[in-house]
Amino acid sequence: MKNLLRFLLSTFALANVCSCSLEQSTPYPDSTRFLKSTAVDLSKRSPRLPFQHAWHDPKIDISRYHHIIVRSVSTSFLRTELWEKSKGTEITSKRDYIKRCTSLAKHWNSSLNQAFTSPICIFYKTEDSLQPGTLILEVALTEVQFDPHPSTPRLVRSLIRLPLCAFEARVTDAATGHLIATVADRRGPDIQLSTPQNPNLKRSSEMICDEWSEQLMQASNKELFPVVKRNWLSGL
Repeated sequence: MKNLLRFLLSTFALANVCSCSLEQSTPYPDSTRFLKSTAVDLSKRSPRLPFQHAWHDPKIDISRYHHIIVRSVSTSFLRTELWEKSKGTEITSKRDYIKRCTSLAKHWNSSLNQAFTSPICIFYKTEDSLQPGTLILEVALTEVQFDPHPSTPRLVRSLIRLPLCAFEARVTDAATGHLIATVADRRGPDIQLSTPQNPNLKRSSEMICDEWSEQLMQASNKELFPVVKRNWLSGL
């Protein structure tokens, strides 16, 4: 029993070391024109939010807004020149890569719609931009790396998830187009414990986007979520 416990502790320590070393390789890159066009200082962060960039207009009273339009996730700003970093048995060409990214964006659309129709969301999801007090959330998938380290030792691959994703988002007033908030994030490897839903100990790109969906929704609800946290063992 002691030997088993010692093995589990050493394995967990190895996972932490591997996760930290890979996580350090995922700083947020230069923003795309999706956010550059806003002229916002992209170095801004919020201690309340788990994103590498977060800004909001301090003059705006968010309580004025009661509805939100969630636009479809855009892949128009995707760094497709990096497709070869995802090259493998399932992705052998740039066309395969774009197809896989499009599939990921569709999944994220569903995930965002589910999050923003949750009973704890403070906004009513709508498609009517003429509705008074309406916000528009636009999200762009800017980077996806499905298998960034194909040469990673098998033991390490069994302990950590390898996908990497980055996004940028902006929130505007539907009536005036005034910019309300911007966020951006990039997430790389972290540890994921085995579960019946994820038996391979590997956290997929879809799971990263699902977590972002929840956090984007929670960001608007300060009463229930004074601090929006990442999931336990999620990357820093």
